[in-house]
Amino acid sequence: MKIYQKSTALILSLAVLFCGSAPVFADSTSNNLGSDSVITTKIKTKMMADPSISSLNINVQTNNGRVALAGTVPTDNEATAAIITAESTANVKSVDASKLVVQQSSQPFADTVITAKIKGLYLRDKVFGDKPISVVGISVETKDGVVSLTGKATSTEAKSAVRLAKTIDGVKKVNSTIVVG
Repeated sequence: MKIYQKSTALILSLAVLFCGSAPVFADSTSNNLGSDSVITTKIKTKMMADPSISSLNINVQTNNGRVALAGTVPTDNEATAAIITAESTANVKSVDASKLVVQQSSQPFADTVITAKIKGLYLRDKVFGDKPISVVGISVETKDGVVSLTGKATSTEAKSAVRLAKTIDGVKKVNSTIVVG
């Protein structure tokens, strides 16, 4: 079964590389002809390429740009990597990780999800947005829904970092001690 799943993902990945998109399948629940399939394929391809993610343990489903991750992963680091991968993918509207189970976590899973979603947004904004955010310069930590941003950035990057962090569900407050300069 694992070989079949990897083979299927590889074939879809090759289709994306050579054709520029995944095969188009009709999506009967929306007017998106295949865009959800493309998003799912991109996420699975990125997960397969990331050695820190056991991609075969994670099911990815996309409906109208909303991605749902389900499965069991050994650590919160792996869950974080999977959520960042999904959140940073173009055309993703939201990521639901409520059915992702972590066997060993060092913090509450809700905080892990918030931090990962913020980091994913930062990556997506850097790659696809008009004004890039230097992810390397900004550290994100979450405790009980309170997000702490630290590091060094320009004034525009710091403002964008705070603004994006506030858009994530579950964020109660954003504290920024980003050094501008």
